[in-house]
Amino acid sequence: MLGDLIAALERPEVVADVLSGLHPELATKLAERAARASMSVGDFSAGAVRSFLDEADDDLWFQLLTLIRKSENPGLTAVQTILRWVVTASTDIG
Repeated sequence: MLGDLIAALERPEVVADVLSGLHPELATKLAERAARASMSVGDFSAGAVRSFLDEADDDLWFQLLTLIRKSENPGLTAVQTILRWVVTASTDIG
């Protein structure tokens, strides 16, 4: 499920759906990070999520699993949470 959503982030309508659940300020920061990387928001988002999946420590995984376990849409919640962490992290993830 999460893998399908990550792959679908290249489609503009999927990115719009994911971003619609983010606070507008976070969506703006995500777009700014994508622009600085000379990437589309979808490509940047997919890359950031993939980087998280490869690099996250156990504590972040535990936090993420706790959030998605309570969610009605776990894949969307996971991607939105990861993107929120990416734009608010003091170090780059993605």
